[in-house]
Amino acid sequence: MIEYTRPYLPDYQKEIINAPERYTITEATTKAGKTVSHIVWCLEEAMKGKAGQNVWWTAPVYSQTEIAYNRLKRFITDPSVFKANESKLTITLANGVVIWFKSAEKPDNLYGEDVIAVVMDEFTRMREDSWYAIRSTLTATKGKAKFIGNVNGINNWGYRLAREAEKGKQDWKYFKITADDAVKAGILDQDEIDDAKRTLPEGVFNELYYGIPNENASNKFCYSFRDAHVGQCKVNQEYPVYLSFDFNYNPICCGIFQNYGGTIYCPELIKLENSNIYSLCKIIKSKYPHHLFIAGGDATGKAHSAMIKDNLNYYKIIQQELGLSISQMKVVKSNPTMEQNQVLVNAIFEHQKVIFDPDHAQPLIFDCKFVQVTNEGKILKTDRNDPAQQADALDTWRYYLNQEHKDFIKLAQVA
Repeated sequence: MIEYTRPYLPDYQKEIINAPERYTITEATTKAGKTVSHIVWCLEEAMKGKAGQNVWWTAPVYSQTEIAYNRLKRFITDPSVFKANESKLTITLANGVVIWFKSAEKPDNLYGEDVIAVVMDEFTRMREDSWYAIRSTLTATKGKAKFIGNVNGINNWGYRLAREAEKGKQDWKYFKITADDAVKAGILDQDEIDDAKRTLPEGVFNELYYGIPNENASNKFCYSFRDAHVGQCKVNQEYPVYLSFDFNYNPICCGIFQNYGGTIYCPELIKLENSNIYSLCKIIKSKYPHHLFIAGGDATGKAHSAMIKDNLNYYKIIQQELGLSISQMKVVKSNPTMEQNQVLVNAIFEHQKVIFDPDHAQPLIFDCKFVQVTNEGKILKTDRNDPAQQADALDTWRYYLNQEHKDFIKLAQVA
């Protein structure tokens, strides 16, 4: 027999996991303890089960499932009552029930047998097909499901399902946890909330901390871009020029950026059709012959490519062609996640002075106006013939901000 004492949970967390309804949906502020409370629920449901039954924790990507898996392992202090499998991310209790931690990236992997309870973590960032698969899996056992996450706009199935639950859908219960609730419970500090409000885009802050959907964002990637960000500017020779590259063959792009006097400038966005890195570097040298360059951009440019002479990588060629020192090469190890990068881009637009030249940075202005994201938060790039789905100029801007301004905000980790 497993001896168990439930840990302390604030009243609003207990109300959610004690709810008698088969399904609950919780839209909650970040860092409000929704992960911890639902790990407790998973464990308690598993303890009620019998050998051969399963409990699932699901999340949009594998790395998020690992977080919950490691938390539950730390939570169970007696090693004699469970067995962990690191490769499968499973925890088997002494009663034979297995708790699985699964990615929802591939809905076809979410069909199974004898599943008695499921948590869908960050459900608004999952595909709707993931819910369909899980609902099918719960049919035989009449199992329970709990949905937890932040509000993520209004153009997704999770938001619509939450509204149905909020209206009193049969056998469903809706909960909402705001930053004020978490502060009152002693989980969050008001100072932290105030700091987030000062640094995050307003729409993002309202979604993350108060569950208010950013309806004005629609599906635009740069939902905070305004006409005020367009103005005449040119390269200032007194300050370094940051070159941010995107390496698609058609087009290949380089954003020209500077940062001084409290303003970020883009005097030019060079976009070449059916060209190559050698031609792009030649144009840069001819236009800016006496400037101090700092080069960076797409992290994939570090890889070798058959499209480049002598099987060099893009950044080796840039360094050679522009005569740059090692200290002038600033290449990140990996590109940012789309979700974090979108928040950073829009926070910069809202809280930092930004000027793009209307004549020479037109490709970037176009992308900021028209590039969209899918309901899963990825940039829409399904049709390369559609200029609004190329996003190459926007990529140079994203890479530049990730390299030079990534500490502008500190993204709160999802609780």
